[in-house]
Amino acid sequence: MAGGRRWTVHDRDDNPIYLSEERWSHIVGFDNHPELADFEEQLLATIRHGRRRQEPLNPRKYRYTLAVENLPDDSNHLVAIVLFGFDVDDQGRTTANNFVATAFFKHIRLQGERE
Repeated sequence: MAGGRRWTVHDRDDNPIYLSEERWSHIVGFDNHPELADFEEQLLATIRHGRRRQEPLNPRKYRYTLAVENLPDDSNHLVAIVLFGFDVDDQGRTTANNFVATAFFKHIRLQGERE
């Protein structure tokens, strides 16, 4: 894919979101979340179908979450952090520049679940 993009998908609101090779290498790197290497399809599903919430302190930052079965440890959700922005192309048109900044597993206590 152009520009080092690994893939581009659209979320439920039809926003295009891409993952770059650089970000994927960072996410699955030894010092970060190497356990995510086998869960790329679930990351795609998180962007396509997950719950999206805007971060209150950074309006460009969105957190996508999706319940996923068979995650390591006691994790039950995959979380993707997406930064929204814009670029201007060679013809002067504004284009979306929304990308996955990071992703990780998390245990999110479900309503009624005991600690």
